Amino acid sequence: MTDITDGGGTVLFAHKELACPETGEVILAPGFADALRDLRKKYGHPMIVMSCCRTASYNEEIGGHPRSLHVYDQPHHPTGGTAAIDVQRPEGPRLHRLIELATAHGWAIGIASKFVHLDRRVDIEADPMTPVIYTY
Repeated sequence: MTDITDGGGTVLFAHKELACPETGEVILAPGFADALRDLRKKYGHPMIVMSCCRTASYNEEIGGHPRSLHVYDQPHHPTGGTAAIDVQRPEGPRLHRLIELATAHGWAIGIASKFVHLDRRVDIEADPMTPVIYTY
């Protein structure tokens, strides 16, 4: 099991939330779990996972971007694992707080009507990309 805890035993993100629906695997890029834990602890509110780990075939099946940082098995970028997560979009001040914290800590952010995409493109050592904020 690959749960992400707060360091004191409280599960912030459970294996089943992070796992690829096709394989049940959780393969995260180095440092991704730590960055996600830090963001969640600073945010102080639940983050409901909509999508995290994906195989290339599952990503294609659901219409994901071909260079998605969710993909862990045949990644376009040399990530060593999943470096993205989609969480249910919070409303009002909680959305603003999540965007503020994510921006301050190097996350790229995609805002859709039902979810917020967060990725660590900045951490790709061989090919770092500048964090951005965009809408779907």
